[in-house]
Amino acid sequence: MNRTISIPDSAAAKDIFGPLHRHVALIQDSFRKGESHTVDIRVSGNEVMLTSDDAQELARAEGIFATLVRHFALRRKLREAEIRAAISFATPNADGEVELRDLPTLGTFTLQTPRQQRYVEAMRSEEKPLVFGVGPAGTGKTFLAVTAAVEALRNGLVDKIIVTRPAVEAGERLGFLPGALEEKVDPYLQPIWDAFRSQMRDDELKQRREQNKIEVAPIAFMRGRTLTNAFVIVDEAQNATIQQMKMVLTRLGQGSRMVVTGDPSQIDLPNERMSGLDHALSILGRMRRIEVVRFTAQDVMRHDLVAEIVEAYDSDERRRRQAT
Repeated sequence: MNRTISIPDSAAAKDIFGPLHRHVALIQDSFRKGESHTVDIRVSGNEVMLTSDDAQELARAEGIFATLVRHFALRRKLREAEIRAAISFATPNADGEVELRDLPTLGTFTLQTPRQQRYVEAMRSEEKPLVFGVGPAGTGKTFLAVTAAVEALRNGLVDKIIVTRPAVEAGERLGFLPGALEEKVDPYLQPIWDAFRSQMRDDELKQRREQNKIEVAPIAFMRGRTLTNAFVIVDEAQNATIQQMKMVLTRLGQGSRMVVTGDPSQIDLPNERMSGLDHALSILGRMRRIEVVRFTAQDVMRHDLVAEIVEAYDSDERRRRQAT
């Protein structure tokens, strides 16, 4: 079976195909099965020729290119993130057809996988005041949480953003470090500030921090507080103890929502059984008003090699557990 897709807009064709047809290569690789491909993709001028013996796979390929044409018409720009998103969201329905859809976004960022979309929808939902984002590094857990928090703050849904995380040492012995509290904690929060700076200018970030609209503090400083009308992010939660996790979760006040992020495979506590994240998931994961989104290597947003690295480590960990 053959299909030919004509892209009349030369600018769209250029962005869809990518430099040296890199984007086409990514799409082609998504149809790899063993040493061959279920769909063969050829490009000539502004046309894409698709060949396959599998009608469903052919429909998926058509859906990917149709989605990209539609997205370019709306945004006038396509990056690798949009290519990966189109691949991820192009799944046939029960009739074997791929529905044309807009790629989901959060701010200016295009969500790249269905799990990322579910995560964002949960963070936006008033019915899910507590959301857990769990999984390997590079899956967007923290970045998307910060972006959702900034969205909520700008839309007036919350009065402030509070970011907290355990310090490198489980005991959070920060007293020996020089400077005020923020100066002590900031080095541990660089990924957070990078995420904030991707969403707002430095002057806006500085102003909101001075107004206490954006606050950072180690988990130990949450004790005794009630966090009302706030978007609370508990980052690197795998390094919180069970007692710390209970304490911070019970700070949630009226009008607030909380997002807890962590990677259970990167616990730095002296005893992994002390991890408050694993414990919280085991006793809270099925509660109706709590959403748990478990990311995998397929959700990694960094270089595609990172997903392979994560999968290799996961496979090794599974082998080790089976051997013991």
